[in-house]
Amino acid sequence: MAAAALLLAQVPLFLPGALAADLPYLFQQLNNRVYKSFFDGLFRGEKNLAPWLRGYLKNRNGVDTPGQVVEAGGKSYELYEVCEPHNCPGNYIYVLATPGGGKAWALFTREGANYRFFGKPDEQQQALLMTAAKR
Repeated sequence: MAAAALLLAQVPLFLPGALAADLPYLFQQLNNRVYKSFFDGLFRGEKNLAPWLRGYLKNRNGVDTPGQVVEAGGKSYELYEVCEPHNCPGNYIYVLATPGGGKAWALFTREGANYRFFGKPDEQQQALLMTAAKR
């Protein structure tokens, strides 16, 4: 029984309803300098960024969905999703942040098959990001 509880603690949990509705879109959060700082820092010095992602970094031109609260291993995170305009299927940036935007990690997907992490997420954070990408 203890092994089952330990296994369940590792499974990412996407919380429904009211908690998800409480978070704004990523482009709105990026008006806050704490969020903007962590977000810009994820990509500073990175090479070979997709043109639409470079555009989002400059002018927030992307298709955003409202952020949501996710949990894993007893920790809560904010999850934001943005896709490439006019080419959403499989072309996303998923951003995982600590509540309040102090730290962040990201997963970029291209055509739903090529994955690239930013910010050195640990295994649990990678699992949250991959779960979001596969929904």
